[in-house]
Amino acid sequence: MYKRRHQQPEFEPFYLPFGGHLLSDNRWVQLAKLIPWEEIEKKYEKNFAESGMGAPAKSVRIALGALIIKEKLKLSDEETVEQIRENPYLQYFLGYLGYQEEAPFEASMMVYFRKRFSPEEIVWIQELIAKSTKKTKGDTEKGPPSNSGKLIVDATVVPADIKYPTDVNLLDEAREKSERIIDALYFPLRGKDQKPRTYRQRAHWDYLRFAKKRKHTERAWRKAVGKQLVSFR
Repeated sequence: MYKRRHQQPEFEPFYLPFGGHLLSDNRWVQLAKLIPWEEIEKKYEKNFAESGMGAPAKSVRIALGALIIKEKLKLSDEETVEQIRENPYLQYFLGYLGYQEEAPFEASMMVYFRKRFSPEEIVWIQELIAKSTKKTKGDTEKGPPSNSGKLIVDATVVPADIKYPTDVNLLDEAREKSERIIDALYFPLRGKDQKPRTYRQRAHWDYLRFAKKRKHTERAWRKAVGKQLVSFR
């Protein structure tokens, strides 16, 4: 079950038990203003049943905001919850009306937050934030010049599986694709010319032996990479 909550908490009355007030130029305050929470919530609430049964789900601002905090600060799920519990700026970013000492949710909830945003929705949210940033920047340029610093918005909320050039899996895929290209180019030359030697079987077995091991030393990584690279010599 999902219930709509207030969208943007009032900045000035944000309650701090130890006195004082939040600074308006804080990065989390500025970022909270850039994200179109209400527009995102309209799409987010469709993921929940309308039966009215069950415990209310966390708001889109808490779910999406927690994922943004995790990725922007590069934290674990447990550390993300602790940072939110300790930092009033992060609580304001998540839409709370005032500072609260208890943890807003269990760290295990982060798993469910990630499942509620598909890759397509993440791209859509990134585009919304980019448009909002561009619009805000345009409005600022029209007004009087001011030196307010630079705000960098990182809208990445779901970890991406990135393969690096030294990844043995990437090299194995590249080798197999290269072999298919060689086969296709050699097909019309069968019987007329000699086919380039690739050692594909040996490279394939070397990769399988490496992939079956759970842990790899730095030396094993270098050796596996070298074997894939020399398969075309």
